[in-house]
Amino acid sequence: MNVMGMSEGSRSASGWVSRRESRGEPLSPRPWNNLPWFPERFLFNFAKYVEWPAEAFEDVKSPITIGVSGEDPFGGTLEKTFRGKMVNHRPFVIERFKEPVDIKRCHILFVARSERARAATILEHARKWAVLTVGEDKDFAQTGGVINILIESGKPRLEVNPDAALEQKVSINSKLLKVAAIVRTGK
Repeated sequence: MNVMGMSEGSRSASGWVSRRESRGEPLSPRPWNNLPWFPERFLFNFAKYVEWPAEAFEDVKSPITIGVSGEDPFGGTLEKTFRGKMVNHRPFVIERFKEPVDIKRCHILFVARSERARAATILEHARKWAVLTVGEDKDFAQTGGVINILIESGKPRLEVNPDAALEQKVSINSKLLKVAAIVRTGK
């Protein structure tokens, strides 16, 4: 397994078989459905390899809040993935936001592909606090998102925008930077 927790999965004659599919769980129309890894694990690993300023939390025991903006690709798997887990002695809380104006302070904000037309508005709104913005749509990182998860040839590829991370007041560990393509805003 690498820093993002990916390991080899099983293959069938038709291609990759996801763990969800092998358990009979319903699948949403996402490019990652037939991959042998869980995208929600990326969010957990991002929490391990990102640092927020102390003022991003009310106190030392405040949870890490993960927000999902737009059409939720995870369903109930986020709650299952994060139940009982902690990073730096902090538990996790999951929030979902239908509209950009509903978005409130969170530490990781996943911007779903369904929000493509509103991504700029969401990113502008998120600049109010220290937040790791994570997307899944082409050009998300180039338009000011911090991390983008792309699927290429059936494998995940990460893009990290260090300029956006600096603007959002989050520090990204060099281990995460080593497994990602570095992109810049507007390029």
